[in-house]
Amino acid sequence: MTSIRHVKFYEMIKFNFGIIFYTIFGILALLIGIYLLQYFIPLSIIFFIATFINGVFIHKQYSLHKSDKIEYTENSVPDEIIVKYSRSGRIIAIATYSMFAILGLFFLSGFKFKFNGTAVFVLFILLGFTGYFIFKIISEIKKTSQMIISINGEGIQIKNNARYLWNEIQLEKIIVKRLVSRESKHDYKPEINYLYFFHNNEKIEINIDDFDITDDQLAQLLKIFRARFNNSGVVSF
Repeated sequence: MTSIRHVKFYEMIKFNFGIIFYTIFGILALLIGIYLLQYFIPLSIIFFIATFINGVFIHKQYSLHKSDKIEYTENSVPDEIIVKYSRSGRIIAIATYSMFAILGLFFLSGFKFKFNGTAVFVLFILLGFTGYFIFKIISEIKKTSQMIISINGEGIQIKNNARYLWNEIQLEKIIVKRLVSRESKHDYKPEINYLYFFHNNEKIEINIDDFDITDDQLAQLLKIFRARFNNSGVVSF
């Protein structure tokens, strides 16, 4: 009981600290953006985007905090659950890449080309820099509609791969791995959540931290779909 209270207390401190940090950083970015409007409009746009990103971070923190309290029941879960990438995560990534793309376009617009080796090299670097982040923006946009995990009465499907059937799956659960660095002198260890199960003696692990579902929600859904399969009368081998 004491350890559970410590975890909840730590999570509450982490939540409040995150909200305060993003709020302060967002306000500073907004003020800098307003100040730069009279000098460098493209640069001020970058700070306005930074303000927007911090707003999305705050919304994401509140959403995760609220979703931790959601409890699924047999009647509240549909026949199939589709898990996609986190929409707020994609928005943050797109906005971040947009900042660098705008920066690259800003330098390209002020670049005075001359026919010499140095100018060609600099132009090549700027085009590569800008093109790379435009490519990343397009990639993140495509991710918004991409199905990553599908769970239904038949089993679990990962992306476009063949579905893993329930009678071939064992020990499905959510596990947590903590990153430990030998150089770290602090007690805090970053945690990564994985969907974990065995399929025909093959271990499957899928990182779920960047998805539109929490580890607790997915753990609840796994139990519900497993119970549905067990109650369906299908023989497991």
